[in-house]
Amino acid sequence: MAWNPDPKVAAPREIRQLVDYHRVCGFGNPEELLDFIEVFWGIHIPRAKVCPEHTPPAEYITAAFFEEVMDCICWANRGGGKTFNGALVTWLDSVFKAGCETKILGGSGEQSLRMYEHMKSFITPPFQHLIEGEALRSRTHLVNGSNVQILTASMKSVRGPHPQKLKLDEVDEFDDRIYEASLLIPKSASGIKASVQIYSTMHKAYGLMNRVVTEAAESGYRVFKWCVFDVMEKCLGRDCENCELWEDCEGRAKDADGFYPVEDAISAKRKISRETWESEMLCKMPSLEGLIYKEFDLAIHVI
Repeated sequence: MAWNPDPKVAAPREIRQLVDYHRVCGFGNPEELLDFIEVFWGIHIPRAKVCPEHTPPAEYITAAFFEEVMDCICWANRGGGKTFNGALVTWLDSVFKAGCETKILGGSGEQSLRMYEHMKSFITPPFQHLIEGEALRSRTHLVNGSNVQILTASMKSVRGPHPQKLKLDEVDEFDDRIYEASLLIPKSASGIKASVQIYSTMHKAYGLMNRVVTEAAESGYRVFKWCVFDVMEKCLGRDCENCELWEDCEGRAKDADGFYPVEDAISAKRKISRETWESEMLCKMPSLEGLIYKEFDLAIHVI
């Protein structure tokens, strides 16, 4: 879902006025927000409900921005746009909610930087005048008092700031102590509610993401879940019965409206094991193959 705009393109005065209008008046409904994203950045967020038990990414974008949900988990496939979508919501919050502070913490420094760099790609005409000074390597300040900053995966870093928004990317790679301490970071202020938003695949049996999702209802998290078919481009002109994706797709991709190329999905399935395909692309619970005690259950066998 990466998009590379031309920074030399000037924004007409009318477009800047439209941005300023939404900064003052907000957005009337989710469709208006999604249309705004498509018009200004040329990004179509998948809206079609392809898999009945999943939620399309557009549902996360609108629910997070309109604060219909505060704490949530985006459990998605590799290449499914979860980091990109987190960056987009971060930028929308920063621009249209004065005084909104966001901290980004990834499973690694590189992962934190990825979400932040995605966010900086949205600083295009007519949004550049909203930046105070320049967007720095790890921090961006806006003239409306909002700011975005990368945190390092250390106890000292996560025990310091108290912004309203916390973004945790690829939690399956987190140290448990850092994760637990980071949850105390968000604090409501300036009329903006505190929230924790988590983004990750789930590829470790009994890993941190497994635990977070399993305990989501108890912890008050809403789970947004999408797989490769939920973000796949619309499948056209293929013989379904002879397609290598048929056993998982069963024709659902014909209703898709996403960006993930069908050929890339076929190629990925050929190269990886069935277990990896199911956990990292179909977003099913990780396989227990290779474990000594497959019957082991944290809830039952740990006291």
